[in-house]
Amino acid sequence: MNRSILHSIAAMLCAITLLASCTSGDKWHVKATIDGAEGKTALLEVSDNGRWIILDSATIDKSGKCSFGVKRSEFPDIYRLTVDSRSVYFPIDSTETVTIDAKLADMDTRSVISGSASADKINQINSSITEALSVEAPVGVVNDSILKRHLATLVQDDWSGIAAYYLINKSVGDRMLYNPAIAFDRGIISAVANAYINFKPDDPRTKLLENMAITSRRAYTPGTPVKALEIYFPEINLKDFYRKEQSLSELWKNSKVIVLNFTAYTADESPAFQLQLGETFKKYHDRGLNIYQVACDPEEYRWRMAAENIPWTAVYCPDSEAAQMLRYNVTALPTTFVIDGSGEHIERVEDISTLDAIVAKYL
Repeated sequence: MNRSILHSIAAMLCAITLLASCTSGDKWHVKATIDGAEGKTALLEVSDNGRWIILDSATIDKSGKCSFGVKRSEFPDIYRLTVDSRSVYFPIDSTETVTIDAKLADMDTRSVISGSASADKINQINSSITEALSVEAPVGVVNDSILKRHLATLVQDDWSGIAAYYLINKSVGDRMLYNPAIAFDRGIISAVANAYINFKPDDPRTKLLENMAITSRRAYTPGTPVKALEIYFPEINLKDFYRKEQSLSELWKNSKVIVLNFTAYTADESPAFQLQLGETFKKYHDRGLNIYQVACDPEEYRWRMAAENIPWTAVYCPDSEAAQMLRYNVTALPTTFVIDGSGEHIERVEDISTLDAIVAKYL
């Protein structure tokens, strides 16, 4: 790969890293306003495999306010703020500032959290569950398939996000919201586990999620129909040669197998790589294979010169859309994945020479 492309790719990957981790130094902050809690002690806690550990405490002032600043962890996590045994759960991805607004009397059910995309998702999850609990008992909520489908759509753009992890571990009353004995619920659990396995293998939650998914599959009752009803991988929407937006999920819906490839057309090794990709496409396209190829070239016009006659879906990723690569943990180019027809299996291709066999396995 020539030096200019290396520099450009490094800049894009750096932009992704900066987007995720360089917003306010090396600390994240939470600012809370809790009416009716003046003079009480607020505890900031983090979970350690289900056991909550106190990180810090603060006295809530006369206006109901308190705040904390904590050194960022290597991985996103769920924290909670507790006052008088009532807790508000909130996510931290990096170095953001999350705000909590609540009343002490019902802070564990009607708090409002904001400050990041993950916080907004968790706020929507909690609000939807609270609304459901206002009209039906907890047992009815955990069996409400329409509610659970709605909640899944809130996180389906990033199955490896901390909000998705929060969702599948959410309990209502004394029951888990997503029950592994139910086919749809099992699919959601597997989607989150597979996303962590493929995109966040070093995250401390990944092994726990993998074990959860295995346990879920063992709970599967043979003969129960399973249908892919949700998208189990991060969505990508980018523009093709004709500047028409192309959706990864829409292409997947019309395919039996998808090859997702992040590459640079102007890299030295690109011609040989494209040749191998083309051979696999030609061999299996009639059987349901499609390719969604994301170009990360430094100059769009050079990509356009190469992309005009490509027979599969080819899109361009400008620096402004680099965050779409973050969800797939792209740290080098080319990076390739195979997504099966159920959307539950997303396999990273470490060696392009094995692509043919991997595609055949899922057809």
